[in-house]
Amino acid sequence: MATVPSVSCNPSASRFGGIREGSVFAAKRAASICWPRTCKPWPLVLWKQSEAIGSFSRCNRWRTGRSSSESHSCCRSKGGRDDDGKDVELEQQPIRTLILDNYDSYTYNLFQLLSVINGVAPIVLKNDEITFDELRHLLYEERAFHNVVISPGPGTPTRPKDIGICMQLLKECADIPILGVCLGHQALGCAHGAEVVHAPEPIHGRLSEIQHNGHPLFRDIPSGAGSGFKVVRYHSLVIDAISMPEDLIPTAWTVVSDSNYVSSFKGAPSAGSFLESSAWSCNFLGGNSSTLDGVWMQSHLGEDQGMVMHNEDGSLVWRRQGSLPDLVVGNVFDGSNNQSWLTELPSVPSVKKEGALLMAMSHRHRPHHAVQFHPESVATAYGRQILENFSKITQEYWQQQPWQPAKETYLGNDKNKDFSAAVPNVAGINMQWADDRVELSVNGVGQSTSAAPNIALRIHSQKLSGFAVKAENIFCELFGSGAAEDTFWLDSSTRDQGGARFSYMGGKGGPLWRRLTYSIGETGAGGILRIEDSAGHVKQNVLEEGFFDFLNKELESRPCLEADYEDFPFDFCGGYVGYLGYELKVECGVQSNSHKSSLPDAALFLADRAVVIDHVNDDIYVLALFQESLSTHLGTVKGQSGTGLSMEHESQMHCNGFHRGLQTQLESDKEAAELWTSMTIQRITALGQRGIDLAAERRQSSRFTSSINTGKEVYIPPFTTEKSKATYISDVTKCKSYIRDGESYEVCLTTQLRRKTNDLDTFGLYLTLRKMNPAPYASWLHFGNHGPCVCCSSPERFLQLDRSGTLEAKPIKGTLPRGSSQVEDERLRYELQHSEKDHAENLMIVDLLRNDLGRVSVPGSVHVPSLMAVESYTTVHTLVSTVRGAKRDDITPIKCIQAAFPGGSMTGAPKLRTMEILDSIESGPRGVYSGTVGFLSFNSSFDLNIVIRTLVFSEGEVSIGAGGAVTALSNPDAEYEEMLLKTRAPIRAMAKFEGDYGATNGQGQRGPAASAVPT
Repeated sequence: MATVPSVSCNPSASRFGGIREGSVFAAKRAASICWPRTCKPWPLVLWKQSEAIGSFSRCNRWRTGRSSSESHSCCRSKGGRDDDGKDVELEQQPIRTLILDNYDSYTYNLFQLLSVINGVAPIVLKNDEITFDELRHLLYEERAFHNVVISPGPGTPTRPKDIGICMQLLKECADIPILGVCLGHQALGCAHGAEVVHAPEPIHGRLSEIQHNGHPLFRDIPSGAGSGFKVVRYHSLVIDAISMPEDLIPTAWTVVSDSNYVSSFKGAPSAGSFLESSAWSCNFLGGNSSTLDGVWMQSHLGEDQGMVMHNEDGSLVWRRQGSLPDLVVGNVFDGSNNQSWLTELPSVPSVKKEGALLMAMSHRHRPHHAVQFHPESVATAYGRQILENFSKITQEYWQQQPWQPAKETYLGNDKNKDFSAAVPNVAGINMQWADDRVELSVNGVGQSTSAAPNIALRIHSQKLSGFAVKAENIFCELFGSGAAEDTFWLDSSTRDQGGARFSYMGGKGGPLWRRLTYSIGETGAGGILRIEDSAGHVKQNVLEEGFFDFLNKELESRPCLEADYEDFPFDFCGGYVGYLGYELKVECGVQSNSHKSSLPDAALFLADRAVVIDHVNDDIYVLALFQESLSTHLGTVKGQSGTGLSMEHESQMHCNGFHRGLQTQLESDKEAAELWTSMTIQRITALGQRGIDLAAERRQSSRFTSSINTGKEVYIPPFTTEKSKATYISDVTKCKSYIRDGESYEVCLTTQLRRKTNDLDTFGLYLTLRKMNPAPYASWLHFGNHGPCVCCSSPERFLQLDRSGTLEAKPIKGTLPRGSSQVEDERLRYELQHSEKDHAENLMIVDLLRNDLGRVSVPGSVHVPSLMAVESYTTVHTLVSTVRGAKRDDITPIKCIQAAFPGGSMTGAPKLRTMEILDSIESGPRGVYSGTVGFLSFNSSFDLNIVIRTLVFSEGEVSIGAGGAVTALSNPDAEYEEMLLKTRAPIRAMAKFEGDYGATNGQGQRGPAASAVPT
């Protein structure tokens, strides 16, 4: 039957009026109606109906836990009438959301949740990425979005650079459903004249119980003390509720016992000054009064207490506890222009007491809503429900408008069509489909780079099964001669706490081997890349596009035959091994570096020879890469030479003697790989038969001694700190000031300790370090004269991507020393497990890592299998969490690293603003410290640590970086002591190696580190 659009004549909706859409023709016809620019009808143009993702069904009906016949009435709309005059029901379309990102580190947590809830991924735009005119074009000319979410962010809405176009959006777009979160909440208040002031105390990563008034944003969510509705707060500023205009309606507050409200707080309300009546009216545009007017849910009314709920038909009911009957209120979603007052509800006295802080509000006449807390946090109860409710509010709002979103899409069925034409004068913006998701990339960010021509690699491997030889002795035998230059060892020196199962080691190897060092340019661009091969040939070039771009091309151009590695129980099959320094943050969104490192900002080996040790089964694998063929498609990619090969590949051709004939060289490379694996197996077998402990001998080889002062373990020469105690404490106070002003939630402040080393046997020292402080993500790197030597005993994984496409991060935040007795040790472990400060630190970084993984993961796949587990190591207890996600197919491994680098546990949050703060406070570069060490495999997997508990040797000096997360709860003196605590393991190892001391000291206090005391 033909469908005829039904016309709404609701006069109250006339400024948004139009025709209820029942066909594409109806939408096109209505578009010809003349409307004032700011009052144009709002039929949304969707690009494409997507297949199911998350909770969105293939038939485009909302899944609510009911069968399709039991679906909420809000999931159905009357799209018109058939030839018999009967209403025709339209199937619900996906909700298109625009997220305006205020440079926050939690935005993509909203993105992940909304992708699943809406049925299609939102578009994310920075708040200064387009002008307001361009935004208005998207909203009113292209009609591209159903609703807008304004993200959290640092700063204040009173500062234009912090809030960008969001303020103008709130003021001028009265007919667009909007949800503001945190900073967005403050912006909504500010836009209508409310005052933004300091909260009684900054609250970051801490939970509060919430009371609400039953507004549809809190539909099906309990309320009040003991209800289980606890939310995570990250804010230092609040809306002064006394200053709120009548157009803004408070809808939620903190439960008084959680607020710690102080009487000196400006505008402190007297008891009962809010919501004194039992009802209020919120007349939404189009007459949709879809609120529960001023009724506190679960009010304390003795026997007659209950909760306002929604029936499946959209009607309201007061669901009373016990045997009392429910009171049906009626359907407030009737679309009439009359104010809806709740009737037959029990009289509700004010439960608003002095001390409660405003946590949510809505506009009386606009579909604008906001929450001060973070519904997207992993620890917020009912967070997803709130976002689902906003989606339903959006649906209900548009169902009350005469116009409906068009079912036909702007892009039709062409997934790859360039959308930039739909955004005039917005340079560099391109909206494209990726599977079931829409992505918006600006100026190329997030797009795959053009790969260099492929170099097909093969792997020759041999295995020794159940051969129990210590990893350290294998390294000493194969790679530990002399200073062990140009070697690497990714050393899982402990399997405690479920640490890494495999260790990887290698040295200067075959014809593919390279040493790469990269130093960032003065402005952060145009860095110098130096490449040296095993024959000593050197090439140097400027990387205009940066080091991550180079790595992206290199890994994409070197595929390994899957059949050669598919049976390996580990991920590494040859590739790049080394470190990425902290200052590479300039390629990850930070505008500039205030400090330049004297060390290379990245140093890697292209490892074509490796030994892999399985610590569970005692198996040993020996791997050798060789080149089988060179693809013949020689393109003209930017950054390549005239031959079509990348600079590094052209160097390889020259160095490997391709002038002697390609086929001959390839056969020679294969024979060399087979010979090396065979000889290496023989050497390991012989080592096991001899039974010599080479590592023990090396550890005792030092010619140096130390003067030990028993009890303090002071040795000569001492370490000196980059900053004095007074300066460090002053820096902690500065960080807290930034937090107090809303510029950051958490600031990971660090410093460096240094001393001269003379002619120290660094490898012998590393063997001592790994014995005294075994760690699951330890590592040894030595780059000869062209880079540092790194002795790392890190317990923390930064990021892993396995062959199945699973991403994993294991952030550590929260540290206490081990006890001097079992009783004291258990007490400290318990203290850490129940420390509100440490929980807040950890939660902030978990939410940050969820955000970073959310940028590159399949919607709905990011999850936290372990939250704040206590792990115990030789010198410290730590709080460790695990975050996982499934990598999207359209994202390269290097883009995953770039999205999360540097690790959030070394920066704080929001990451970009906090790194700018750190640059202004810290007095020098971090270098290797705070960066990452690990491998980037040619099969697209990687495993990377966080560089902490690490000694870095260069040019006769050793440095140790250390620090801690500064929060609103931090004690400056305690932060200084925690920084020293984290230097204990490497300093003790150095003291042990230089002089076999026996001094011990009590460790069971949250105070000064008991290691060698820096001065």
